[in-house]
Amino acid sequence: MIEQELIKDINDELTFSGALPFSLNEKEISRVLKIAREYFYDNWRHAVEPKYLVLPLELFKSEFFKAHRQIQLPDCIRMVTECKEIKGGSVFATIDRDFSEQKYVGSEIFLTPFMGESIMYRTAVFSFLDLTKNLVLDTMAFDYNKNTRLLAIKGRTPLVNVVIDTYKTIESEMLYNDELFQRYVRAKAKLRLNEMLEAFEFELPGGVKLRYDRMMTKAETEMQEIKDMFTGENTPDFMFLERF
Repeated sequence: MIEQELIKDINDELTFSGALPFSLNEKEISRVLKIAREYFYDNWRHAVEPKYLVLPLELFKSEFFKAHRQIQLPDCIRMVTECKEIKGGSVFATIDRDFSEQKYVGSEIFLTPFMGESIMYRTAVFSFLDLTKNLVLDTMAFDYNKNTRLLAIKGRTPLVNVVIDTYKTIESEMLYNDELFQRYVRAKAKLRLNEMLEAFEFELPGGVKLRYDRMMTKAETEMQEIKDMFTGENTPDFMFLERF
């Protein structure tokens, strides 16, 4: 759905397909859509999608990076969740097979947790693997500002290409197809129309008056239902355990 189609749909909702003479102009509806897009990109999991982005080593040799230790990312990048160097031939970022994922997988397959000595051996192997991972660590400390789209690299300067795990915004036309987004902007447009109508005394031909309070109540209820759905859908799918 393109923006003009959504604007027409919103005006049809406000006027009951032309039955009422009151509506918002296209400029105001476009402003409502712009604000709603930013809100959804920050709060709705289906408004962004995961993408990997490779940063070539040349970026870290530029004058801008040397002066600010920052990399300018594309405008579509909303979040950065991980930053690591591209190196090695295994998940442990090393080509030395003595420090590779084979030992980890082998320990998981061939060691049983139901025998005393195996438990001790498993603990020793896993402790060794944790230590190995720390020695060959390829992740990098970073900070990302979604307003400036600047990725700040903290600590050491990378020696090879870097890959970052990001969430990029989907195209606005795709977001306009989201049923939840459509409900949100319709409710937001009703609130804006209600604010405009309450500023003046309006009567329809025949002395008929509009029930602004009912329109406001329905729109506020719709907005609350959408926020509750945000809370239910945006649940974490992972846990961090920390021992103090």
